[in-house]
Order: sequence, then C-alpha cells, then structure tokens
Amino acid sequence: MVTDVHIPLRTRLAGLSMLVGGVTLAVPAFLGPPNSADDTRQRLTQVAADPTTALAKSMVFQAAVLLLLPGVVAIAGRVRGRGSGAVVSGAVVYGAGLVGAFSFMLMAGNEVALATSGAIDDTLVRADDAMGTSTAGIPMAVLALLLFHLIGLPWLTFGMVRARQLPLVAAVVATVSTCCAFFGSGTWLEAVGWVTLGATLAYIGWTVTRPIAEHVVGAQAATLAPTAS
Repeated sequence: MVTDVHIPLRTRLAGLSMLVGGVTLAVPAFLGPPNSADDTRQRLTQVAADPTTALAKSMVFQAAVLLLLPGVVAIAGRVRGRGSGAVVSGAVVYGAGLVGAFSFMLMAGNEVALATSGAIDDTLVRADDAMGTSTAGIPMAVLALLLFHLIGLPWLTFGMVRARQLPLVAAVVATVSTCCAFFGSGTWLEAVGWVTLGATLAYIGWTVTRPIAEHVVGAQAATLAPTAS
C-alpha cells in the first residue's frame, strides 16, 4: 500500500489531465445520437448526412484518450507493495487499449472524409470495408474493442482496489459503464455508459492528485458507518 503524503507536481498534473480527459470523454454523447447502423452503406449515408457532428465526435474522443494516458501512467508509477502487479499490468493493458481507441477514432475521422468524397456507391463501400479489415485495421479494432472496453479498465481499477488506491464502488461503476458503452452500441444505453464512464474516469483522475489514504479510507469509513451504528 502507498501512503504518500507529498505528491510530485508531475503526478498532480497527470491526475488533472485524466480528470479533464474523463470529462471530455462524456462530451460526444451530448453532440448527437450514436450511429446505430451495422451496414457499411447505411453508416456512410448517416455520416454523409451530418459529417460535422461525426467529425466533432471523433476529434473530441481522440483528445479525451490523449488526456487519459498520463493519468494511467501515473497510477502505475505510484503503486508499491500489495496489488502492484495487478495495477501495473492493468495500466499496460488499458494503455494499449487507449492507443487502439485513439487509432479507431482516427479511422472514424477518415471515414467521414470518405463518406463526403462523392457518391456512396459500391466502390466507396468496398473501400471502407477494406480500410476496416486491413492488416492495420484488425489489430487496432482488437485493441480498441477488447483491451479498451472489456478488459483493460476492469483489470486496472480492480487492481487499484487491491492496492487500496481506489474504493470498490468506483471499480464496479467503471466496469458496468464500459460494458454499457460497448454492449449498448447504437442505443440510449451507449450514451449513458459513456457519460458515466467519463465521470468515473474523472473521479479516478482526481484520486491521483490526492494522497491515497485520504480518499480510500474516507470512502471505506462512509461505507462502514451505517454498520457501525
């Protein structure tokens, strides 16, 4: 367990970056409804109908991912002793997922350019499909969908719980939120998942700026208070 009282400035800045990144991650949910089309032609048609919103979502998401990365690195760097292996490995996995998510949204931005480049005919559809199934596209999708959504964040946050860096409830909310954003794709549940996930990541970023014992012990005391009475 880490009991640091003095927190280096770089760690505080990394935590603040993660806090801002969490808030930023929730913004795309307010820019417009998610694209619910599974068919490539239909998805391109929807993007072409409102390219500004699609491009704005892509750029905001990319900014959010870049802001989250310093906080993830800081979390791994401050852990010692119990749970350190789970935290460090979780940070590596989630960091790789963030890189994949950035690349995935970068491709979404390229899809906007493709959708607005001309008539959405069979050639354009094939080009979009080829981009997604290329040797670069498949690993990127695996990193984004598997490590970013389903594995990385639960691994990291429950590792932080074991290391007493984070209250259990925060890890549970983070896991449920990222699952909602993934499995609720194209529905209102996706938007709720992103907003809740962004808020939870912002909270995790805030904890990075504080002494570990302060927020974990405080949360545990609040949880145990009704039982003690």
